[in-house]
Amino acid sequence: MLFISAILNYAGETATSIVQKIKSGDRHLKDKFIEDYIPFIIKTITSFNCSNAVDVKNSDEYSIGLMAFDEAIEKFDGSKSKQFLKFAQMVIKRRMIDYIRHISSVNKNEIPFSYFNISDNELEEKLNLFDFGLDAGRYELIYELKDFSKKLESFGLSMSKLPDYIPKHKDSKQMCINISKKIIENKDIYDKLKTKKYFKMKELSKIIDVHPKTVERNREFIICLCILYESDYINFKTYLNRIS
Repeated sequence: MLFISAILNYAGETATSIVQKIKSGDRHLKDKFIEDYIPFIIKTITSFNCSNAVDVKNSDEYSIGLMAFDEAIEKFDGSKSKQFLKFAQMVIKRRMIDYIRHISSVNKNEIPFSYFNISDNELEEKLNLFDFGLDAGRYELIYELKDFSKKLESFGLSMSKLPDYIPKHKDSKQMCINISKKIIENKDIYDKLKTKKYFKMKELSKIIDVHPKTVERNREFIICLCILYESDYINFKTYLNRIS
């Protein structure tokens, strides 16, 4: 949980959800979104550079990275992919390959990022050594956590107290998981939870067979699980599975 607390200040709404808003017509978000993700773009293009001698922001590669990121926004299809940043990294990678090959064909003595003074086959082989999903996944995780934190706050809960909400015993955790899924499956109870930020034990007792005091004792964790299961937090869920 220290990892979660440490990165919360750098997060916001998920990149995927912002791109969906942009493509739905909220175009004023686009410039700010690109500006916010300049560190991501730089990190992606500098993955091609082994010398660290390039002034990235004054390079052609930086311009290509920006254009490729913009292209990724325009071409992203949420019905085919759930993670925009992985898609953006792929587009930037392709545009960088195109650029490297173009420069090398125009001037055999000028290869951007001298690391790639190699044949096309060797270039493909070296590029495949990079885990292009790893950094994208980490960025998405950061933004998913911030979104999750905001939703917790709307219920009067705190990410920093998350360890305190989690039951110590495995059976209790599983019980809370089962209850949260029952809540989500019941539209009336779940809608009330989302809008009024609570659930009534009288209503909940009709669909679960757990003592009300036990439910009350685990109310915070049950709400956390409801938020988690109803949100598209692909990386966060993967992270939790790894540390659980």
